[in-house]
Amino acid sequence: MSSTSRGESVADGFRDAMAGLASGVCVVTTAAGGVPAGLTTTAVMSVSLDPPLVAVGVGRTSRTLAPLRAARRFAVHVLAHDREDVAAAFASKAPDKFIGRVVGAGRAGVPLLTEDARHVLECETWTEVEAGDHVLLVGRVVAVHASARDGGRALVHFDRAFHQLGAADGRA
Repeated sequence: MSSTSRGESVADGFRDAMAGLASGVCVVTTAAGGVPAGLTTTAVMSVSLDPPLVAVGVGRTSRTLAPLRAARRFAVHVLAHDREDVAAAFASKAPDKFIGRVVGAGRAGVPLLTEDARHVLECETWTEVEAGDHVLLVGRVVAVHASARDGGRALVHFDRAFHQLGAADGRA
């Protein structure tokens, strides 16, 4: 095993190391003042079962951070295996990432992409944690929506590419 070389910064080495960590691909949505917003992230983790809490890492420069903070409600969509297009759309800087999508309404008007997700967690902001160039939004899960589509396969990101995880018949 080698250490970070002179030509490689710790940040570059860190990015490479994290690329080797398979992560579920999620889209986080919210609406502030009736205007929908969303982003793609792999920085999602369960925090607590009682109460049910989930943390989402959001970059400080993300245009979705201000609406997330204002609304104090959001939805975390665990994307289905065949929704790379959704992940790409919400990772883009497009002005309206919701065009062409089937969008339902969750609690307090949070947009839900139930046709694109294996699961959707509707959350109320519990707390925020400052974390370097990101903010961790910890949400209390107030509703869970599940889909049985495609045998439950999930979209994951590993080694800088999308992959699917799980068997077509739902057995992992």
